[in-house]
Amino acid sequence: MARLNRVRLAVAGIALAAPLTLSACSGGQGVSQARQACGYVDKALATFKASQAPTLDAAAAQNLRNEAQDQLLKALPYAAKATSSNGSYNALMTNIQEAGRVPMDLLVPSLTRQCAVVKSDTPYLGS
Repeated sequence: MARLNRVRLAVAGIALAAPLTLSACSGGQGVSQARQACGYVDKALATFKASQAPTLDAAAAQNLRNEAQDQLLKALPYAAKATSSNGSYNALMTNIQEAGRVPMDLLVPSLTRQCAVVKSDTPYLGS
């Protein structure tokens, strides 16, 4: 009888530890995915900044803004995967999703801050 209780206790311990172990593994994957997303975000922000050069004509500036939006939208699958692994990246994913609806200049400050956190030594946006 005591042996059966130990077996049950061991099985229960494994059942409780497995989700914690798996979530720890996926958390690292989330950071990697968020950093990949931020690579595209960085390219998009640099392209958007280039679109604001005073020497550009309107057509060239619009082409660069369109390119920046395309680059930003390429980050979305990575941000979505990061959010699936760790919900604290939801704000990053949501901001990237807004690229089609919100002018880019309104997204720049939040995307800049969010990616600064993602690229830091403590890359978690949530508490």
